[in-house]
Amino acid sequence: MNPVQLTIPGTWTPHLRRAFLFIISGFVLSIGVSIYEIRHTQAEVRVIVERTLASIEWASRLSRNIDRERILFEAHIVETDPAGKERVERQLVDVENRIAAASRAYQATIADDVELASWQKLQMEIDAVRPKAKKAVELSRHNRSEEARVILTAIEPQYDAVDEQLDFLVRLNHDEADREVASIVALHRAAVIILVALTFAWTTMALFVARWVTRLISQRESEMRAATSLLAERNRELDAFAGRVAHDLRGPLTAINLAASAPRRGHDERASDVFRRAVKQMEAIIQDLLTLSRVSAQTSNAVCQVSDVAASLEEDLRPRVEAADGALYMDVAPGRVACSEGLLRQMLWNLGENAVKYRRPEGRLEVRIRGRVTSHAYEFSVSDNGPGMSPGEVQQAFEPFFRGERARDTPGTGLGLSIVKRVADASGGDVFIESVAGRGSTFRVRLPLAASKAA
Repeated sequence: MNPVQLTIPGTWTPHLRRAFLFIISGFVLSIGVSIYEIRHTQAEVRVIVERTLASIEWASRLSRNIDRERILFEAHIVETDPAGKERVERQLVDVENRIAAASRAYQATIADDVELASWQKLQMEIDAVRPKAKKAVELSRHNRSEEARVILTAIEPQYDAVDEQLDFLVRLNHDEADREVASIVALHRAAVIILVALTFAWTTMALFVARWVTRLISQRESEMRAATSLLAERNRELDAFAGRVAHDLRGPLTAINLAASAPRRGHDERASDVFRRAVKQMEAIIQDLLTLSRVSAQTSNAVCQVSDVAASLEEDLRPRVEAADGALYMDVAPGRVACSEGLLRQMLWNLGENAVKYRRPEGRLEVRIRGRVTSHAYEFSVSDNGPGMSPGEVQQAFEPFFRGERARDTPGTGLGLSIVKRVADASGGDVFIESVAGRGSTFRVRLPLAASKAA
């Protein structure tokens, strides 16, 4: 009988564990990326805000200080008191220092070439007007106010140009601030899109994995139900098999018991024959049972050359067939099959020996063994011209200890065809019977080629 393979749930729990770890890792990654994007956006916003506000602030300070400088120039000319003039001059020095500091601070915030060019133009205009303004202050210090006023009047257009350039820089920074705000909005939108995309992707992945896990669990449950059903069926077959074994072993033991209890005088010779036959039959049954039990172990990763097995089989089977006044025809093509050499020989021997044992007495025995390579398999056919089998006998022929009506008087264990079936199944092949009552039987065995099974 075939062994029942049960799927243990522990063999697939690692798949579930990996699936859930994958889902959790995905969500953790999604959250991590989202946090990174948010922090990155916040940092970008902070840099943009600080730079833009600083540019506007320093440009405004520069504009206010230059306007204050112009006012102080006027105040110096108007002032008549020397002490007042000195006070104004000190204020002018302080304003000049503030202008220099604001200029250095603003220059550090310049972000592009357009702003840099405007700033350089502003510096040139300031540098051009300042010597003239200082000359006016010098004239005013010596009470030459009219001459100083003429100079200030002459440089008014230049100061207006400086104011316009400062206004342009302020507008430029305001425009840059608007662009930066748009950039902030775009960064925020990108972060939201990334978060939504990651959430959608991992949610979809989670749903996919959940569906896969559900299908896996359903499949495993179905396999467990099928295995449980098969195990119950095998247990029933095992019970029936044990009953048949007990029945077949009881026969030889009964014969031994009767022979042992028979009167000894005149019957010693006959009792010895009965003993020998009974023991021989029990040994045959036990040997066949051992063969059945060892089939799985012997077929594991086994490979053999068919032609070698056929040559060995012919040496032993031909004398057996010819002793029954029969003819053996063998035509076996070379090939490598996934089966051990000993079991393949046992299988073909059982089929050939059955043809000899269950032959028709009224005709000359003919046994034909043929082997050919087909698509991904090797097919044997063992044919005879014996009595054949009925459809009912064909259906039960591979059951352990089953024997047909015409075979019950022929010595045998009833396990030969069970061994054939067991070897074919364990090797990954199959076997079936074509039989016509009164015309003979053909047993067809398909075994996988060694290369195809390995693949």
